[in-house]
Amino acid sequence: MVNTEALTGELEVYEIGYLVLPSIPEDKLSDVTGAIRKVITKEGGIEIDAEEPFKENLAYSMSKTIGASRYVLTDAYLGWIKFEVDRAKILAIKSGVEKIDEVLRLLLVKAPRQTTFTFAKARAVKEEKKEPVSGSVEEAVVN
Repeated sequence: MVNTEALTGELEVYEIGYLVLPSIPEDKLSDVTGAIRKVITKEGGIEIDAEEPFKENLAYSMSKTIGASRYVLTDAYLGWIKFEVDRAKILAIKSGVEKIDEVLRLLLVKAPRQTTFTFAKARAVKEEKKEPVSGSVEEAVVN
């Protein structure tokens, strides 16, 4: 058991990465991210940076049980929020976000204050590296 009294007053920077169920309509995603932000601010967290969720295929299927229904998913919305909070509050934040039904999974880690990586930047670099395919089968047959 962690002695939370000993941790009180020590601010740390954390990042929470989360997956949201793909069944949520895109116009309702802000409600889910708002619920996550509400949990963070309720515990005294101050947002530093964030990236709004976008739909992404998962590397493997995941399941989530909500009530009597079990969902098996191959895609989800992926987003993250970086925030500063008292170390003693981090378990309450994790527990609060886990209770949000629309959240499929989350990862909560300590993070540097400066944001050096975003998914938007990674996708842009990936697109730049894509080169048009030349030497197709049709070209080979014609030549």
